[in-house]
Amino acid sequence: MKFWNSYIIKCLGWKAEPKGIAKIMSICMLIVIATIFLPTSITQTLIGKFIIYTSIVVFLFCFYLSCSEEFLIKSNQLKT
Repeated sequence: MKFWNSYIIKCLGWKAEPKGIAKIMSICMLIVIATIFLPTSITQTLIGKFIIYTSIVVFLFCFYLSCSEEFLIKSNQLKT
């Protein structure tokens, strides 16, 4: 994808195209960051709020999944 090779994405710190859950988290984070630059008339609408809050919930859910996965992997390594 050409999007992940753009200058702005490189400035945000992404070195390569994310895969899996990281890609979903990245898109959600970019949506929330992009709302800073949108006029308040767009972000205060019902659809705008729905998109923003859904992105935040999806990001937090994916973050929880990735953290719990890491915790389970580390706990299984300690048992063996």
